[in-house]
Amino acid sequence: MIKKIRNILILVLSMCMLFNTAAFAAVSAPSDIVAESAILVEKSTGTVIYEKNADQKMYPASMTKILTGIIALEYFNKDDVITVGTEINDISLDSSKAGHIVGEKITMENLLRGLFIPSGNDSGAVIAVSVARKVENNENLAANECLAIFANMMNEKAEELGCTNSNFENPHGYHDENHYTTASDMAKIVSAAMDNETLCEIASEKYFSGNSLGDLQSQYPDAFTNDYNWQSHNMLIAASSEYNYEYATGFKTGFTDEAGDCVAATAEKDGVQLIAVIMKSEDPARWTDAQKLFDFAFNNYSLETVVKSGETVINVGLAQQKSSEGEELELVAKEDIVLYRPTEDFENMEKTLNITAENIVEPKNEDEQTHIKAPVAQDDEIGTVTYKTADGEEIATVTVYASRNIEKANIFARMAYAVKDFVLSLFTLQGLLTALGAIVVIAIIIIIIIIIIKLIRRRRGGFGGYGGGYRYKSSRRRRF
Repeated sequence: MIKKIRNILILVLSMCMLFNTAAFAAVSAPSDIVAESAILVEKSTGTVIYEKNADQKMYPASMTKILTGIIALEYFNKDDVITVGTEINDISLDSSKAGHIVGEKITMENLLRGLFIPSGNDSGAVIAVSVARKVENNENLAANECLAIFANMMNEKAEELGCTNSNFENPHGYHDENHYTTASDMAKIVSAAMDNETLCEIASEKYFSGNSLGDLQSQYPDAFTNDYNWQSHNMLIAASSEYNYEYATGFKTGFTDEAGDCVAATAEKDGVQLIAVIMKSEDPARWTDAQKLFDFAFNNYSLETVVKSGETVINVGLAQQKSSEGEELELVAKEDIVLYRPTEDFENMEKTLNITAENIVEPKNEDEQTHIKAPVAQDDEIGTVTYKTADGEEIATVTVYASRNIEKANIFARMAYAVKDFVLSLFTLQGLLTALGAIVVIAIIIIIIIIIIKLIRRRRGGFGGYGGGYRYKSSRRRRF
């Protein structure tokens, strides 16, 4: 019999373990990511969904050009016309190039296309020189000085974006031992670039065919221009690629012998925007790595607005308030709380109120809630509400405020509340025990008083009453 019970227990425990393992596997990130370093981030919340050596120093190669594009559009409009200079002659022969020619006129938009689509290092040099000369207000500034100035601007911008382990030496990512970043830092740079409509459009283009001045060519009839036919290197967005990903939206590829195959990729589905940074992978793994990470997030995570600004988060009980104020006060948030979490986390979410206000009435037993004493002013900070998953993990905290004014009751009403509270307390176990104890104490006191009175009466009867042996004799004779 004991052996059977033991076997049944082992079977039940095994089933529980299998269930837990299956539940964990449902939200378990891919374990076969080839890249040496990788990260997956949801843009709007900054939630990190997956990371592998995300803070490890890596070489970014041409992903560098995303930062170059951000800075370019801080100083130029997309329709501004740039003249290509001799700086392109300094680009290494083994670099990827867009094919610019010295003296050609090109719009900043098409210069950025050359930077992103064919990944032109020559485009990066032209942008860096143009920006530096504009910042320094010196059109004769030497190209090497311009590149140094622009590199400083890149590092300042990276720091501004929250990058903590990056250093940039050039605008295009040609290998340099001191030119490095991390997957985590690169995700921040990509996120900033996604806020720029022009960069997003260019990063999503599969190809470009046209004149360097585009629609502005008629305004410069005598200008020297160039015609281009560029194809994107990003196989996630290329229509004819076997690695095309239906939700992919951009952003930038990279490769050097030292950096390996890299891609900073973005994807969007049902309003959710994801950023995947794949560093030092090996084709075709950079494409499949990105696809696996995107699928994992889209299939297992949800973007939910837990509470909106001005919305009631939770109610709190009131004490000593006017009867017209009701029994509870609605507490509201003044900010939106948006979370990107495993979908199952939202199904059994719990919230608890932590009151920090001083005007509180502590509960008399565990079954009661804490109350707020009137008066209360609208927008008074009452405390915080913490959101937890079913397994107790804290995932968000929001400060809550009084939604309205609460007036204090007059003295008679407060006395009535006191009586009411006393009566109600009698219907609780603790109240009954207290009342019973009070009755017992009163009964004992009454018994003691009765005993004391009887003792006093006895003593009086012994000296002048009928109970003693001594009798008082009057000296006065009675007459008959």
